[in-house]
Amino acid sequence: MANKHSHYALLGHYLSDTSDCEWALATVVNKEGSSYRSPGSIMMVNSLGQSFGLVSGGCLEADIVRRVKKVFYNGKATYAEYDLREEDSFAAELGIGCKGKIGVLIQRLTEKHRVVLDILYATIKAGESCYLAQEFEASITSTGLNEISLLDSHGEQLASTAVQGKDQAEMIKGTEHTDQHQTFYVGDSRYSLSKIDAPFNFWIFGGGADAEPLASMASQLGWRVTVVDHRAAYARASAFKSAETIVKIRPEELNYAEGRPPIDGAMLMTHNLKLDAQWLAFLHKYSNPIYVGLLGPVERRERVVELCDVTDLDWLDERVNGPVGLDLGGELPESIALSILAQCHAVLFDASGEVLNKRSYIRVNNS
Repeated sequence: MANKHSHYALLGHYLSDTSDCEWALATVVNKEGSSYRSPGSIMMVNSLGQSFGLVSGGCLEADIVRRVKKVFYNGKATYAEYDLREEDSFAAELGIGCKGKIGVLIQRLTEKHRVVLDILYATIKAGESCYLAQEFEASITSTGLNEISLLDSHGEQLASTAVQGKDQAEMIKGTEHTDQHQTFYVGDSRYSLSKIDAPFNFWIFGGGADAEPLASMASQLGWRVTVVDHRAAYARASAFKSAETIVKIRPEELNYAEGRPPIDGAMLMTHNLKLDAQWLAFLHKYSNPIYVGLLGPVERRERVVELCDVTDLDWLDERVNGPVGLDLGGELPESIALSILAQCHAVLFDASGEVLNKRSYIRVNNS
């Protein structure tokens, strides 16, 4: 899931731009050793020098922007390697903590690229994964460094900037053997194949003031945020500007139709026992999210479970988190939102949620 949290928001920003700016796409296409970002991570830069997204921990981005200017000038894509293992290298001079090597492909985006990236955006918006293929090392005669090809989850080509998709059979073969990323050769050319996952769908049931920072923080993570509340005084668009969708509907009126992207995470915070119970029953029936959060103490959870009339006890035990969140301290809405999202993030990314320095200490001392 390394690339699940960024592409949707970045592509949405790029595709919504109606100015005359030129744009470039910087992609991590190769990696050896440790690095802040995984292969497939992207950064977008326009001709005003504005950059969006990261391909490192913030250390290499200024140099990427500098290289983008050259790409705009000569129209040619470029591949740059940053070797943090060499003490006299440019990357090492920056004092970066990681000790690895990453390769970044910088491509000038044309109208053909925009068409392909629009299809990529629509595909992941629909909840489907796909693969982005890019040539980053080529023979002297090759003109493929600025080309991109898009394959669906079965390896069928969806779109390409090339007149005729190059070596599609090899790319399809790659999709059968990769999880998130791999590189492979076709003749003298080397390709990067990155799996681009759909963004997380995070639904907040209850549009009170305490839900506002939760929606804002989740949106900053690149998640698609939906706020649901039928009550007139709640879920106002002016208060939830970061939410992608606001649904003003009662529980019994919402039918989550088949074919819509799944709800990955949900937070029940209507502050009403009956409403929370109704929405919990809705989630169990229509979406079955990986994570469900429920505000309040254990006694309130038990009451909501009684009212929702869901008899699947295993599902309730495995998916419903109430009391919700991690014990971070604090009682402000922002602190509670941070606590909730920290727990939800760990669940969605299948992470332990434990303290990292403690885990490192145990691993070192047990080795």
